[in-house]
Amino acid sequence: MLVTIIWEYIYIAILTFVLIILTGLIGFVIYLLKSRRRKYILKKANDESKEIKMRIIAEAKSEAASIKLNVENEAKYIREEIFLEEKSLRDKKLKFFEELEELSKKEETLVEEKININKIKKQLELEKNRVQSLLEETSNLTEEEIKTELFNIVENKYLNELSNKIKDFEKELKKNSEQKACDILIDAMQTCHVEVTSEKNTTYFELEHDSLKGKIIGKEGRNIKTFQSYGGVDLIIDDTPNRITISSFNPIRREIAYLTLTELLKSTRLYPATIEEQLILQEEKLDKHCYQIGLETLKELKVDDLPDEIISMVGKLKFRYSYGQNALQHSIEVANISRRIAIELGLNEKIALKAGLLHDIGKAVDFEKEGSHVTLGVEVLKKYGIENNIVNAVEAHHNDVEKESYYAEIVSIADTLSAARPGARNNDTQEYFARMQELEEICLNQEGVLKAYVLKAGREIRVMVNPTIVDDYSMNKILYNLKENIKKINKTPGDIYITIIREKRETIRL
Repeated sequence: MLVTIIWEYIYIAILTFVLIILTGLIGFVIYLLKSRRRKYILKKANDESKEIKMRIIAEAKSEAASIKLNVENEAKYIREEIFLEEKSLRDKKLKFFEELEELSKKEETLVEEKININKIKKQLELEKNRVQSLLEETSNLTEEEIKTELFNIVENKYLNELSNKIKDFEKELKKNSEQKACDILIDAMQTCHVEVTSEKNTTYFELEHDSLKGKIIGKEGRNIKTFQSYGGVDLIIDDTPNRITISSFNPIRREIAYLTLTELLKSTRLYPATIEEQLILQEEKLDKHCYQIGLETLKELKVDDLPDEIISMVGKLKFRYSYGQNALQHSIEVANISRRIAIELGLNEKIALKAGLLHDIGKAVDFEKEGSHVTLGVEVLKKYGIENNIVNAVEAHHNDVEKESYYAEIVSIADTLSAARPGARNNDTQEYFARMQELEEICLNQEGVLKAYVLKAGREIRVMVNPTIVDDYSMNKILYNLKENIKKINKTPGDIYITIIREKRETIRL
């Protein structure tokens, strides 16, 4: 019994020991497993952190490279801008110094010329006194005879020198004045633009189909007769497909007839009564339309103090043509050129602008009343109390009366420029030939002239003279006479260049 109990205790002890060992082993195994898991997690975390770190570094490098490239491009652009700016400044500086040097040279030349002229004047004065004393002592000549003799002596002695000096001064003066005039006119013309339209007495009306022609003619041609009686136009209906022609010398009447046909064909009510009614209606509308055109023109030119009647006349110029040039566009161009010239000359630009705009205002009524457009325009302006400077500029722009102010000269110049533009107007061939012939006859009437040729549409004249009759001094006299005579009748726009040729040839036989 005791032995059994002892064995039981021993058995229990062994089991307990075994359990303790198993528990330790299990704990050790669990520890090992946890240790490996921890290492795995730590390794994974470490790898992920390295990957994130590398990615961040790569992105940072890429961003840095992009920023660097942008900075380099910006720096390159700034360097180029600075280079161009420096180059521009260098060029301007160089040009400035060149102009300064040129002005300095001109100033020195003028000073020298002035000194030389003063010397010549002193010499002439001394010579004059000496000769006068000599003549008074040796003769009983009158004062007028002494003066004539003195002039002949001085002319013979200093003719060449004085001629050269005068030529030099004329060249310098002409160069400066031409340059200034060119600057003023070019500046004025650059701001202007005008359309060119051929002169015509007909307007074409396009139809949707030919069947409408019969409707327009009407029963026994009554519709056409109505247009003739109440509209003052002829409707020409021929074989031209889908087209009729509205004919009248009055462009406003043509426009009213055109608008009337347009409205009547829309309503399909084309009878004598409706035609008459629509003509009256469109005439009233056209007056308002002309007023609106004039108002827009004045707004564009910034003119705001003209009567309503004159504003309507300005609008009517849109339907007026002169030698193929639209009167309104021509007037706007003349107004702009006049304004620019007035600004350059320090005059009142508003007066010049209005004078240029209104210089052909008579053309708005010259096909309704008898008289030239200049006379009618002056009457209109005086009627509505337009200031005298503008009235005189309108009256004198064709040199019919004396120009009383600079504004008249300015408008005359601007009108010539606008009309003389290539393509602006169509001149009659016969008038052109007569003008060229007249220039040649003026040259041939001078003593010693053998032949004369007018070239380049009257802008160049070549004169051949007899070398046995005409010397160098006589050539200058001929040139002066030609210049004065041609000025009186000249209708050619722009400069005219006159060249005198004196050629002497001798042939001997050996």
